[in-house]
Amino acid sequence: MSRVLVNTHLSWRRRFWRRELPTEAPPETVVPDDQIGMTDERAALWAALGRLPPRQRAVLVLRFFEDLPESAVAEILNCSIGTVKSQSSKALAKLRIDPEIAPPAVASRMEGELG
Repeated sequence: MSRVLVNTHLSWRRRFWRRELPTEAPPETVVPDDQIGMTDERAALWAALGRLPPRQRAVLVLRFFEDLPESAVAEILNCSIGTVKSQSSKALAKLRIDPEIAPPAVASRMEGELG
């Protein structure tokens, strides 16, 4: 019984030394505002990718999210490297003018150039 008391006392002192204090409930974690904004941006980007044609979406996901080289993407999609490059270029151009993810000034300028 005395050993239990000694261990409990030492354990309490170790916690105190580490500045750990027991509480009934763990403290709530605060998510910084910039992480919330990043989550919103990520959701908007995935929504914009969903609006692309399937082949363009596949090229962007494989190239930039999976970080595959153009040759590997071409092999997976059973097309030429030139097709991967052109589909990637077209998809990025569409994303640049997408009003959901592009800043308003950029979107209006790009629409003026294309229209």
